[in-house]
Amino acid sequence: MGIIKTKGIVIAEHNMGDYDKMITLLTPGLRKNFVCGKRSKKTKK
Repeated sequence: MGIIKTKGIVIAEHNMGDYDKMITLLTPGLRKNFVCGKRSKKTKK
């Protein structure tokens, strides 16, 4: 898998563990995509 850039609307966010999130997106082609955001909840000091 690689990095794909697209525009979409966030439908839902689910916390996974201490630092990760699972995000559900609705993209322009009306496809529902599930995205895993690694370390997306970690705050910078």
